[in-house]
Amino acid sequence: MPNVEFRNMAEDRTQVRAVRTTCPFCLNGCESIVTAGYQYRMEYPADAAVNRGRLCPRGNSASIVVDHPRRLAYPLLDGKEVGWDRALAFCREAIAASRPDETAVVYSRGLTREEVKAVCGFASALGTRNLVCGYIEPDNWFQVRLAGVKAATLEDVRKARTTLLVGDVFSTSPVAAGPMLEARYADRKSRMVVIDSVRTRQAGFAHVFLQVRPGTEASCLLGVAASLDPGLGVDAARCAAAAGIGDKQLSDVAKMLTNGPCFVGSAMHLGRVAYPLQHSLMSQLVAIRAGATFNGFGEARVPFGRTSFSGFRSRIGAGGIKTVFWFGGLYPYSYPELMPEAVKAPFSVVSSIFRPDKAMPGLALPVPSELEKESAGESYWGEVRRHPVAKPVSGARPVAAILAELAAVRPEETTPAPEWSVVDAVETTLGTMSAFVLGPSEFTLLGERRAIGIGGFYEPEDEVCITRDDSARLGLSGTDNLRLESATGSAEYRVKSTGSVPPGVLAVGVNAHRNRALFPLVDDAVSGVAIPPATVRATKVPATAKSPVESIARVS
Repeated sequence: MPNVEFRNMAEDRTQVRAVRTTCPFCLNGCESIVTAGYQYRMEYPADAAVNRGRLCPRGNSASIVVDHPRRLAYPLLDGKEVGWDRALAFCREAIAASRPDETAVVYSRGLTREEVKAVCGFASALGTRNLVCGYIEPDNWFQVRLAGVKAATLEDVRKARTTLLVGDVFSTSPVAAGPMLEARYADRKSRMVVIDSVRTRQAGFAHVFLQVRPGTEASCLLGVAASLDPGLGVDAARCAAAAGIGDKQLSDVAKMLTNGPCFVGSAMHLGRVAYPLQHSLMSQLVAIRAGATFNGFGEARVPFGRTSFSGFRSRIGAGGIKTVFWFGGLYPYSYPELMPEAVKAPFSVVSSIFRPDKAMPGLALPVPSELEKESAGESYWGEVRRHPVAKPVSGARPVAAILAELAAVRPEETTPAPEWSVVDAVETTLGTMSAFVLGPSEFTLLGERRAIGIGGFYEPEDEVCITRDDSARLGLSGTDNLRLESATGSAEYRVKSTGSVPPGVLAVGVNAHRNRALFPLVDDAVSGVAIPPATVRATKVPATAKSPVESIARVS
C-alpha cells in the first residue's frame, strides 16, 4: 500500500483564516467567505453583487466537499491502492497499447479553463482526433446561441415587467430566484409566466402556468414565438396541440410579453427535456421576438469537443476505442447507462475527487477539487475568480502536472459553440414535434432536481411522485411500494401522491445515480446525445424493510 495520508489537519487548521471566493457549484457566481478553523464555516457577504448575503443549499454545503469521507487520496488500479509511480506507468502502458485512432480523451466539469486547454493539448500530443466533451447534461446546450439573442444582466432581471420562466429555474439556481421575485412583486402590472411539465413550487408564483406534456417545452415556445411573429410562418395551433395546451393560452402569453421590459429564463436537466438543443434555441427565439433579454440556467458550461459523445459511445461499444483518458472532478460514471460500453475499453484512466461507490476497472487518479485551486471562470452575469479555501488532499495531483508526466503538452484553445440562424432553429424544432406514445400499463417518468445531492449528503430520493387517481388505479395502499422498470434499469420506491404531476406521469429525483439508471441515453441526430423522459412500467409491490432497492443497470 502506498504511503499516503489524508489532508494534514494540524497543518491546515493551526490558525483560523478566511478566504473570500466564488461558489463553483453552478453558474450564478455567488460569493462566500470560507473560514477554516476546527471546522469549515460558510458565511455569505451582504455586499456580494449577486447573492447579497444569500446562498443556496448546494453552496451552503460546498466546504463539506473538502473533507468528505469519500475523498480519493491515492490512485486506485482496479479498485486497489497503488502509488503514483505505478499509476503513471499504467498510463504509459495504455498510450503504448493503442493507436491514436483507438485512443479517446474526454473532459467534463470540474476543470478550470486552463486545465481544459491542457487536456485539448494532450489529445493533440497523442495524435488523436477523439477529443470528447463528457458533460452531457442538457443545460450544456445553453452555450449554443441563436443569432440576435441578448444576454441578460442582473439589472435586466430586476427591471423586467414580464418574466417568462421555462423549466424549474428556481430549483436550478435558487439564489437567482431573488431578483426574479423582486421583479414579480415590483408593481401590480408585473407578470410572471411559467412553462413546465411539473407543477413545482415556482409555478405558485406565476400569474399564468402552462403545464405542457412531458418533453414538449420547445413546441410550446415555438408556438409563443409564432404568436408574437406571424412572419415566422409557423402554425401556432399545431404547436399548442403538440404541447397539450390551447392555442389561446399561447396568444395570451404572447400578449403579456409585450408588457414593458421582459426577461426569459430557461432551465433543463436530465429526464425532463426531450430535445435540449431545441429547448435552448426556442427559449432564445421567444426572447428575440419579445425584445427580451435571455439567460439559460444550469450547473456548468463545458466546451464541445471534436468528436461527439454519441460517436465516442458508439465507437467504444463497437470495440474501436482501446484507451480512454477521462479528466474532470467527478468520477465519469454519472451515467450508469454508459457502463456496458465503458467497460469494453481495455485501458481506462479517470481523474476524480471521490472514491467510486464500487470498484471500477482501470485507473482512478486523485485530483484537487474546485475549492482547492485558483481559477478564473464565467457566471451568468460576467467573469468570476475562485480562490482555494484549503490545500489539496494529500496524494492528489493537479491535472496539468499529470499530463506533463505523460506527454509534451502545449495548451490549445477549445472550439467555440456554434451560432444558429432563426430559420434553421425553427426548421429543426418543427421536425421534433411529437408526443410520447404509452401502452396501457406504462407511464412517462420525469426527472426532478430536488435536494442537492453532493456525495449523498441529502435526501436519498427514494420516493416517486404519482397522481392520486393513478395511485388509486394501481390499487396502491399505504403499505405498498412502486416498482419501476425502464429499458435500462429497475428500482423500487416509496409512493408520494401529489398534484404536481399530470395523469400518466411519474417523477423521481435525479441526483441519485440509482435513479439516473432508469433514463436511457438516446442518440439524437441534432443534439448528439440526450437523456429524455423515460417510458416505464409500474408495478405494485409490498414494502419491505430494505426498500427501496438499488437500481439494476441493464447490460445488453
